[in-house]
Amino acid sequence: MAEEKLNLLADFPAISTKTWKEKIVTDLKGADYEKKLVWRTQEGFNVRPYYRAENLKDLKFTGTMPGQFPYVRGTVNSNDWLTRQDYCLCEGVEKANAQAIDGLAKGVQAVGFCLTGKALTEADYEKLLKGIVIPAVEINFCEVRPVIAEETVANFIKYVAKQGVKPEEVRASFDVSPLHMLTTVGKLNAEKAWDVLANCIKAVADYPKVRVINVEAYDFNDAGASIVQELAFALAIGSDYVAALTEKGISANEIGRRMKFTFGVSSNYFMEIAKFRAARVLWANVMKTYGADCECAQKICSHAVTSGWNQTVYDAYVNMLRGTSEAMSAAIAGVHSLEVLPFDYAFRKPGEFSNRIARNVQSILKEESRFNKIVDPAAGSYYIENLTASIIDAAWNLFKTVEEKGGYTEAFKARFV
Repeated sequence: MAEEKLNLLADFPAISTKTWKEKIVTDLKGADYEKKLVWRTQEGFNVRPYYRAENLKDLKFTGTMPGQFPYVRGTVNSNDWLTRQDYCLCEGVEKANAQAIDGLAKGVQAVGFCLTGKALTEADYEKLLKGIVIPAVEINFCEVRPVIAEETVANFIKYVAKQGVKPEEVRASFDVSPLHMLTTVGKLNAEKAWDVLANCIKAVADYPKVRVINVEAYDFNDAGASIVQELAFALAIGSDYVAALTEKGISANEIGRRMKFTFGVSSNYFMEIAKFRAARVLWANVMKTYGADCECAQKICSHAVTSGWNQTVYDAYVNMLRGTSEAMSAAIAGVHSLEVLPFDYAFRKPGEFSNRIARNVQSILKEESRFNKIVDPAAGSYYIENLTASIIDAAWNLFKTVEEKGGYTEAFKARFV
């Protein structure tokens, strides 16, 4: 018996948008199409009930490739990300070191150490990083207040130099973020802050993979901001840093490659995927406007953290589901590194079980779901591509409004933020 060949295009002919809409209007039985089916988002734009190929016609970025400006499809031709877990130094550097060593043995690829307000000495680094092979692990330092930043960075450089690690093999970041202090506690000594950032950049001049400026975008996610607000205000903070530091004589190229953005990830699944894609486009254009012509300065370095504000204390295991879906959004969108907060983060100190579950969420996404094997899997989705475009437009408009008010610092002082 001859094998019958199916021709799906013939069996299922194309149906026009007009025909679809006529059918929907009929089924609505007189109800208003716009009011019944068009969703007005918190971000300030409308989302249609369905999208078709024709909705991609006017999107300028859909023909680009991964690693190609404006980087909507990723900054590199890979979707692998670093599994990160943070450890607090509140119980001492030896305890933090033991926790980090344990995490690295169980799947962690990037460690974060949360400082307690004191600068780290060379002796502290000897204990804190004991047994950690620096070229194999990304080292990150959180809550590096401007008052301790220069000493902390300088002592790290002395430590790695003594270890004989080649400068180009050191992967590290210091979350020095004066405008984080302005956002959270309302304090900023601008002139001193810009000097601190400039000196930190100069201190790591020979270390191409060390970043010393962080834009704490998750501050807005934690405060209940919309995705557009989080993105626009993060761009404005980054712009303030570039503007202030170029006045100090540092090039836009050098500033751009020393910055990292830390975003929160909410449970708004598809919108979060679009947010990270939009962030790459927007930051590339901001840096291009400042005259950065080096790709390393135009490409955003984004670290993602799942939300803590939406965790429930009444049914804590639900937080596992929320953390997983949020991690999926960041992984599909493409980020540099990702931290999944333990399910009990909101109401107690996470223990071995909750930390293990948090790590294993990412292990499953990589080793079983293979999310790290496909570059920009959202590309070509009519829905997500249009969400990306809508977020780009809305965030860019809000960003321009902030710039017209004198930048983030002035807009914050004027209570616009």
